[in-house]
Amino acid sequence: MRNKNLWVILAAVVLIIAVFVASIWIKPTPADISDQQIVVTTDAPTNPTDMPAATDAPAPAAYLLVTVGDVTYQPLPLQGEGEFSLTQGDTGRVNVVHVTRDSIWMAESTCDNQDCVEQGVVSLETMDNRVLGNMIICLPHRVTLQLYSAQEMDALLASLEEAAQ
Repeated sequence: MRNKNLWVILAAVVLIIAVFVASIWIKPTPADISDQQIVVTTDAPTNPTDMPAATDAPAPAAYLLVTVGDVTYQPLPLQGEGEFSLTQGDTGRVNVVHVTRDSIWMAESTCDNQDCVEQGVVSLETMDNRVLGNMIICLPHRVTLQLYSAQEMDALLASLEEAAQ
C-alpha cells in the first residue's frame, strides 16, 4: 500500500514540474492588428466630388494608443466615428473598439466578465473624472486602450524621442 502511494505522489510532482516548465516556454502571441481587421462604419461619401480634399481634413483632436500584451502600437488619430476589431492570433480573443473624434469605448469583447465593456465611454471631457482616467482595460485579453488629446500625444512622442537620444 505504501509503495502505491509513493508512485502516485511522484507522478503528481512530475506533472506539476512539467506544467511549470511548459508555462515558462510558451508565451502568448501578441495581437496582430491589420487593415483586414479594421472595419470602419462611417458614412463616407461615394461620389468623388463630394469627398473633401486632403488639406480640408481637420487635425485630429484625440489619439488612441492600443497596447496588447507587451506590444504597443502606433497611435491612431481619431478622425471620425467608426469601429475596429483587435483579434489576437490563434487564441480567438476579440475586442471591438468604438471611436469618435474625441472618445473611445469597448463596444464588445469575447472575455467572460465584460468589465471592459462596462467601463463606459472615455472622452476628452470625462477622462479627468473617471477612476481609470484615460484608460479602458481588458485584463483577460491583456488589452489597454488609452485616449490622449493632441497636445498630450505630442508631449508623449517628444519625451519618447528625447529618451531615445
